Amino acid sequence: MMSEQNEKRMISDTGYEVKQAFRINGKEILLAEDMSAKQNMFYLVCQYTENGILCEYSQGVGSDDYLEALQEFTDRIGKEAAAVQAERDALNLPADLFTSEHCYPHDYGEGIDGEVVAIRADVFSPEYRRGDCQLVLVDGGNGSRANPNGHAVYCYHLNDGKHTRFERHDVLGVVRPEAIPDWAKEGLARVQAERGKPTEEKEFAGNYEIIDRIEAGQKVFALGYCEKAAQPYGTWQGYKQSRGNFDWGHYFSDRETATSDLHKRAGEEQKRLDAKKRSDGAR
Repeated sequence: MMSEQNEKRMISDTGYEVKQAFRINGKEILLAEDMSAKQNMFYLVCQYTENGILCEYSQGVGSDDYLEALQEFTDRIGKEAAAVQAERDALNLPADLFTSEHCYPHDYGEGIDGEVVAIRADVFSPEYRRGDCQLVLVDGGNGSRANPNGHAVYCYHLNDGKHTRFERHDVLGVVRPEAIPDWAKEGLARVQAERGKPTEEKEFAGNYEIIDRIEAGQKVFALGYCEKAAQPYGTWQGYKQSRGNFDWGHYFSDRETATSDLHKRAGEEQKRLDAKKRSDGAR
């Protein structure tokens, strides 16, 4: 049993204790209290986001009045709910959930890279617990291998094409071909076409030939190979409008680790863009 002190959740290194928290749209809206706060700012409303590596408290608003703070807290929840509803309306896809009946039995002895899989519904927060969010195209990761020695499964959502990551234990199973709806087939074709776009000429980062790339917003994240290098694989970031101009290199001795880093970097940038989009929409 946890002690009362351990049960308290504080906002970073401040004196504010979280009294109410509501998770929606990939973030938490927090209402916190510090009755010894300066200038009688006893109550604080802010948002909390994290991506598995970095966490951030932002958009803090203080008040000396509880009801005023509570109104700010509920207003923010309402704005996030409206943003999710707007995204849902724009996609206009069915919500019917996918179950084990729609999938082959999940066998860890078989690889799932390149397969359309369903993610378990209970993995998602309630607002995304819908069938159109479950279907993804697997695109590498240690967890996608047969008898995996890792957990990461990198994917593209078939509803909107966004790049993401799940764990192998999040996977319900490979979806049977007859169970894949038309909207998902169309989404799959779009993702595959985007991933398979030919380049006009070979692209390099220094002496490394680019062999894979992922776009996120205006940025490009690239995987390169140089047979003669001490660490023959590397990943870099660049920009769409500046072809071949890469920086911030990470170097590796094997392709598997380098590929994981490529997906991680692109995923972090996509999460940053999504958070910025939601923040701008709330203003």
